[in-house]
Amino acid sequence: MNNKFYGQFVARGVTIRAPKTLVAILPAVATLALEKIQGIKSSITNAKNGLFNRDYLHHAANRELRMIREGFHLSGETAGSEEYRASVGVVLLDLSGLRSVAMDFGHLFAEDLAVQFADALSSVTPEQAFVCNSGDYEYAILIPTGTSSSCRKIAVEAVNTLRAIQKVHDVTEHRVGVDVAAGYAAFPQDFEGAQFDLDSDEQSRLLIRKARISSNVAKRLGKTLTTPHVLGFNRLLHEGGAVREVLPLNRVVVDVGGSMGAREGQRFSVWSCNYSSSQAGGTPSNSLIKRHPLYKGELVLMEVREADSIAEIMHMGDPTWSFEPTDAIKLLPEEKGISSAVDNNDTAEQFDSLTGLYKHRDFIARFTKEREKTDSFALALVRLSRMPHDNGGAGEQILAEATQLCRDLLGNDMIGGRYGINSLICFYPEGKPEFVQVLFNELCVRLLATLGIEASVGVFCYPYLDYRKGDALECCLKALEYAMLLPEPRVGILDSLALNISADKFYSKNDPFGAIEEYKRALLADEDNTLAWNSLGVCYAGLGRKEEARKHFEGALARDEDDVMALYNLGHISQTLGHFVDARQYYDDCLSRDDKHFFSLIRLGQVSEQEKDFAKAREFFERARALDENKPLVERNFARLCLKEENPVKAREHLHQALLYNPQDAVALELMARIYLDGGEDPEIAEVLARQAAALRPDFKGAWLQLARALEACGKKQEAHQALVKAGEL
Repeated sequence: MNNKFYGQFVARGVTIRAPKTLVAILPAVATLALEKIQGIKSSITNAKNGLFNRDYLHHAANRELRMIREGFHLSGETAGSEEYRASVGVVLLDLSGLRSVAMDFGHLFAEDLAVQFADALSSVTPEQAFVCNSGDYEYAILIPTGTSSSCRKIAVEAVNTLRAIQKVHDVTEHRVGVDVAAGYAAFPQDFEGAQFDLDSDEQSRLLIRKARISSNVAKRLGKTLTTPHVLGFNRLLHEGGAVREVLPLNRVVVDVGGSMGAREGQRFSVWSCNYSSSQAGGTPSNSLIKRHPLYKGELVLMEVREADSIAEIMHMGDPTWSFEPTDAIKLLPEEKGISSAVDNNDTAEQFDSLTGLYKHRDFIARFTKEREKTDSFALALVRLSRMPHDNGGAGEQILAEATQLCRDLLGNDMIGGRYGINSLICFYPEGKPEFVQVLFNELCVRLLATLGIEASVGVFCYPYLDYRKGDALECCLKALEYAMLLPEPRVGILDSLALNISADKFYSKNDPFGAIEEYKRALLADEDNTLAWNSLGVCYAGLGRKEEARKHFEGALARDEDDVMALYNLGHISQTLGHFVDARQYYDDCLSRDDKHFFSLIRLGQVSEQEKDFAKAREFFERARALDENKPLVERNFARLCLKEENPVKAREHLHQALLYNPQDAVALELMARIYLDGGEDPEIAEVLARQAAALRPDFKGAWLQLARALEACGKKQEAHQALVKAGEL
């Protein structure tokens, strides 16, 4: 096709009925096949620059998200599934400057420049990444297994590369370039709460939207960012906010909203570079110090909307230097208990005029005093959601009615305050968990029945475990996250399950040590929490501490002998430690409780294979295939079995099938490279396969070893040595 050699195709086991007449037709059949491939390629790529199109970006992101979500299932929450995906990242590059290039120098010139950008971008991105056209004057890089840190590195390199490109216009001889900015986001690190319950197709679009929001802010702030022209979604609240408008009654509008991860109660410091030399201590106006921001005060978010928020000014560093539009805001760390400093000489406590509740700062002061007067108390955070909008702008009035309902139920002992525009915080002295649970259950029911308001309540009852009184608000927020996942009435008291969910959040953010600490707290709260025992074992297994992991899996099984997850994890740990008899027993016990447990069948097949019982191994793999689940993994295990049976032709067929199901299967690519090298076939093909496997999984030692073999066979001694060194580091 086009008189260009693309590759070689070998069809095995094919019978041609009329070879004399059909052999001459086969080249035409091959041409038709290539034309079909070309048609498929043109449907998923851009004709001008060769990048994947927007539809394929959504398809690929959806596929990666589904693979990650499989790890959330009980059967996938194991100490080491080979198909496990931990994260996926998207880097989005804003090239809107091409629009002005098209206006000034012509559309064809702008399109040629865009092609140069696309070529350069493809050269600096990892092999496993997908470079796509995500919109007009916008490129996206989808990075399988990408974390926030890896996305940042790729974004920085991409921005620096593209900003360095300039094209000379033939007529004017101008050197034309474009200002490029990048934003990035990662799953699951940048997702929270109900966003995990969305469909994977919806999550893929949300992930891209988060990256787009970040790129828009990066474009606006440019060089002022810590990493110039690059901003991640996880840094938006730390670097990307500003005061947009100053309102009466000590309030301001800021340009951080719910779409950027903002929530009510978050505190921000305010900074400005717009000051006179007198405020800089007499420094001349041309001094470099004038470029550094100075602290102006603090504010707290009261009402969070989609794209902006209303905040209340809590503190001003200099009363004569008021807040102004364009002042930068930066997120402050979460309060370790609501104990921010309040001056004892402040004016009298102020109440909200409509609801009669304490304002946020005054509630902090009152709570700090009241909690020291009692040995036990309950602190509850009530978040009101899905408030009816048929009352026009009467949201405040509805909140006042909800507050009155709280007073009617909780009585005069309750001390209440505003935590946000749709949140209340309640201090209840002498609150016991059972009593408080009943009260707030009734509150949620009445709010829905009377006012049509859905509410979620997070409650912390002191004393609890080793928490101090000052930790109450932090614990309340953990309980609220737990409550929002519950069925109605959504009342979550900080307990073992709430701590388990908090630990899962640490683990999803790649903080195994924080997760271990939280899982241990969950076990202190309830030693029969088998989910915490299993999760703690998974954390230790991920850190390579397999004996400790086994002890925790045994702890889960001791408390629930029918815990399938614990049985499977014990089997897998025993298998990795070489205790095949114990592993087989655990897997058999797992199947006796769930005869369709896919991974137990796979592991039993692997154990039989390691014991040289190939017939038994094939039987288990066939049973796993019949479940029609995780097909690439099944085919890959068949291929490995065929290699041990010294049948490389059959192994290659299974690997082709595995790669058909998942073209980015690094283990299948490594096995394919090994077959080419062991069979004395073309080492260049083996090199390509091994490189792709190593790019997909840089931590895969086998891929680097096969790459070293292939490079050695190709005569590339120095590169082969570098690959061996890399393998030795793993």
